[in-house]
Amino acid sequence: MIRSVTFPLRRFRVEDDSMRPTLAPGDYVVVNRWAYRFRRPAAGDVVVVRDPEAPERFLVKRIFDVNRSRIEVVGDNEGRSRDSRMFGPIPLEGVVGKVWIRLRR
Repeated sequence: MIRSVTFPLRRFRVEDDSMRPTLAPGDYVVVNRWAYRFRRPAAGDVVVVRDPEAPERFLVKRIFDVNRSRIEVVGDNEGRSRDSRMFGPIPLEGVVGKVWIRLRR
């Protein structure tokens, strides 16, 4: 029997400037996919989420608000961010994980 192993860390590359000045295009983030196994997401956390309008894509955003089973996310660069102001709250299942480390390009 072979068991599937899920590693807790995953790397993503930032593609746009919606999180400036915190993250810039070309930066990499290391995401802890197990961060919310024992605690709930909190306002202010920077997270990677599945894009609710295109689930094969990922977005990096800051949690603005946490409701029972949904979160609202926003970009730090408000004028350049596509976020919950456009597509509404995201279910908790859409959270990939919490940004743990930023690697500048």
